[in-house]
Amino acid sequence: MFKKFQIYIYCFILISISGCRTIYDLADNIANNFSSPERIKNKITNPIKENVRLSALWVGHATVLIQIYDKVILTDPFFTNNIAELQKRIIEPGIDLKDLNRCDLILLSHPHFDHVNLGSLALLEDKFPDCDLVFPEGLEEFLPKLSFNFHRLKCAKQKDKIYVGETKEINGVSITTVAAYHWGGRYGLDGLIWGCEAFTGFIIQYKDVTVYFSGDTAYDNDFFKFLGNNYKIDIEFIPIGPCKDCEKLDKRNRHVYPKGALRILEDTKANLMVPIHYGTIKELSDPNKPKYVLEDLLLSKPELKSRVKILNIGEQIIIK
Repeated sequence: MFKKFQIYIYCFILISISGCRTIYDLADNIANNFSSPERIKNKITNPIKENVRLSALWVGHATVLIQIYDKVILTDPFFTNNIAELQKRIIEPGIDLKDLNRCDLILLSHPHFDHVNLGSLALLEDKFPDCDLVFPEGLEEFLPKLSFNFHRLKCAKQKDKIYVGETKEINGVSITTVAAYHWGGRYGLDGLIWGCEAFTGFIIQYKDVTVYFSGDTAYDNDFFKFLGNNYKIDIEFIPIGPCKDCEKLDKRNRHVYPKGALRILEDTKANLMVPIHYGTIKELSDPNKPKYVLEDLLLSKPELKSRVKILNIGEQIIIK
């Protein structure tokens, strides 16, 4: 009963903050519950490969299955059909969990419902009870008791231009929390008013590979140039939605949009950028509008086109 009350409060807050578009999205998502998510054809059944230096499979939304040599990492796992009983996925996850035979680390960037999906964590706990779960300090308040090995890392203090929080070696992999320009909490008011600061990006380093997973973030000129000057990033995963005015740079301290994602790519000097956080649920616009805007922007930036890989949900890229 209490959980239902929390969801109602969360819904009320969203409507109060966002207005008519949120009401439309909510109604659309309720209607969507009477249909099934789109099926993925030719789904990959062997996502973990032998003799791979680096690979990435987009599961959907902010969930990416990353393999670096013999290490397998999941970001913000979302495998269930619904987010907070309010939003239903419009396309199924890019892999079936039954086909995932290994998971070494799970990274949680912040406690919002679409990034900490408790049903998905329960499914993963059943398969990988000894997995390492990594999250920013304060997020543990929203986690149930799980069998995972918990690793709570301090957050960066971006307001003071301190861009690195903490580095910890976990299962042989170096994980560093870095700044993110977003907001914490889980139900709206706890992050926007009471200042829950549990949100982060991650730098993942193993052997000769460096991966950047930004979590949700807006754009910041100084921070992303800092990353470019201090890390040699092989691949980065950058959200490009949700957005209503997708042609803008970002929404300050909320989300970056396609134009901002390309600015991040230029600043960080990453070898490759994979856009994420669109196309999985209905929110603010056509779920795939951010992708279309990104494709249009790349027409005028041919120098960046080879460094952007737009994946379909369920598609895997292998970098040799």
